[in-house]
Amino acid sequence: MSNNLANSTKNNNSHHSTDVTYATKPWQASVNSQIMARAEQRVIKQLLQALLYENIIDFESESANNAHESTGNKSLLNFVIQASDDVRYTAQGYIHYSFDIIRLNDLNVQRVVNGVAEDAILEHVISDILLNIEGAELKDSFIKELRHTLVNETQSQILASNIPVPIDTLTYEQLEGYLTAGHPYHPCFKSRIGFDLQDNYDYGPEFDQNIDVVWLAVKKELLVSNTTTGIDINEWVKDYVGADEFDALNAKLIEVLTIANETANDYCLIPAHPWQWQNTLVQALQPLLATQEVIYLGDAGHQYRAQQSIRSLTMLGNSDENGNNDTINEKAYLKLSMHLINTSSTRILAKHTVMNAAVVTTWLNQLIVDDKTAQALPIAFLGETVGVSLNHEALRARGYQHPNMYGGLAAIWRENVSQHLSTGQTAFPLNGVSYINADDSHLIDPWLDKYGVETWIAQLIKVTVTPLLHILFGYGVALECHAQNIVLVHENGYPIKVLLKDLHDGVRYSPEHLTQQHLRPDFYSLPPAHAALNRGSFIETEDTDGIRDMTVACLFFVALSDIAIFMQTHYHYSEVAFWQQVADCVTDYQTSHPEHQVRFDLFDIFAEQTRIESLAKRRLFGDKAFPIKYINNPLFKSRG
Repeated sequence: MSNNLANSTKNNNSHHSTDVTYATKPWQASVNSQIMARAEQRVIKQLLQALLYENIIDFESESANNAHESTGNKSLLNFVIQASDDVRYTAQGYIHYSFDIIRLNDLNVQRVVNGVAEDAILEHVISDILLNIEGAELKDSFIKELRHTLVNETQSQILASNIPVPIDTLTYEQLEGYLTAGHPYHPCFKSRIGFDLQDNYDYGPEFDQNIDVVWLAVKKELLVSNTTTGIDINEWVKDYVGADEFDALNAKLIEVLTIANETANDYCLIPAHPWQWQNTLVQALQPLLATQEVIYLGDAGHQYRAQQSIRSLTMLGNSDENGNNDTINEKAYLKLSMHLINTSSTRILAKHTVMNAAVVTTWLNQLIVDDKTAQALPIAFLGETVGVSLNHEALRARGYQHPNMYGGLAAIWRENVSQHLSTGQTAFPLNGVSYINADDSHLIDPWLDKYGVETWIAQLIKVTVTPLLHILFGYGVALECHAQNIVLVHENGYPIKVLLKDLHDGVRYSPEHLTQQHLRPDFYSLPPAHAALNRGSFIETEDTDGIRDMTVACLFFVALSDIAIFMQTHYHYSEVAFWQQVADCVTDYQTSHPEHQVRFDLFDIFAEQTRIESLAKRRLFGDKAFPIKYINNPLFKSRG
């Protein structure tokens, strides 16, 4: 990857490549069996780690008797899974201090048949283990995701750039494509159900391909929108794409409009992902396309790159005479609805979440605007300032029942990181802290060399943990801030602050325990059908432990545990010391803010156990009984 986001040598254009066989190159002769095996072992290990950790299958463990292989206070373990009388699986790894998370080491998982061992393959794991899990009604869809994950990870490892790039040459936008690892826990970390191999190459963030966003004109009465400023959607779009580009889209609308007495003023412009347009919207909106209530306008002349979430896009700058996009403009990031399943979730944008985006942004900013503590920390959000969605309810009232009208055409604009950076500051996705380059070097190694591991980690914890503690204890609000939703701001590698993002459906509170009741917003309600499909999707609750658990699960279990284990594994920095630093950070905050003592007790961060969602169990068994796992809290142990 070059220093310029848009100058990647991998990039062609947003359409299927002229050489349509390139996306399948990893499986053409001669195949790289070594890389394929490495990708397969990662999928198998991540699957087994989840199955063991969530107690879905039985296993035994014993010391591997290699004293030099200990990590912190934990010894290397041999894990044994007895699949049948004559088949067992063996692996090595650790049960970590961090929430007792199980991580397997670099040795390949072995399948042992009648005493003869060979490297495990996914199909054997499926037939020996997954297909024999009793009561797992959703195992077929889960297995499909695993198979897709293996293929997509193989394609990524072979076709994505494997040349390490110095950390100080990468912009935030470049890092969104550079960090190719995916979810560190979920077994289906790259499933992307709905993409074929060419789609995955064209739209997967790791391949750095340019994307042309599709623009549609939709009759105003069929759309709903919400903004933080009250701006008209067409005015927003005009400012976003540029006056000339907006006029060109409008001219095309006028040119193709054939309905009598209708004008361009009767329509709003809304963007759609090109994959969504081709694979979902043409069918779902066919009756509206026939009546010109929806009109296809094509692209506006801008090109985009996918961020890690796939559906969020960065607009590129204008091309020079050589066709290079020399600048990354500072336009808002664009989040689009996709009927794509990734990590077992369909990446649509439901109407109520689109409408709530501006509500959440306004509310959170109101909480901190006059709060001296929040200003000093500081706390900052990448606001989701504009949202627009097809009104599926209006269409259903007219008898249109296509299921993909729900959440299928919607967009949210999120503030650019540049709006929150001072001179000399750079943004960095938090999940990049534990990233390992293709040559096994560590992305943040130059920063740790420069500042020292203990000093750097202490500062990282301070700027990451304290703001979210204040939001929980100071306001009574939990945020769904895992590593992909936290942006680290640094100066020459030294952590300065964090930016919190993607919160349109990631807040939780108890109305009774909000500290600023007068600011409590009126949220757009969750449809019953949506709630039935996703029992974890809600904003208000009386379960105060659940509010605490949301903070602990997202920030500590997902984000910080991955960093703690990474530091222990690769820098021999003890997990015990890491969590002691986190505990000290919490204690320092609580000592400095005794006025929040009631909420310290109510949302007890130091509780002996906390709850997480069992991701693999939910994908296997469903959530008729929402799968919760109680886990041991390292902060309880660190506090003593």
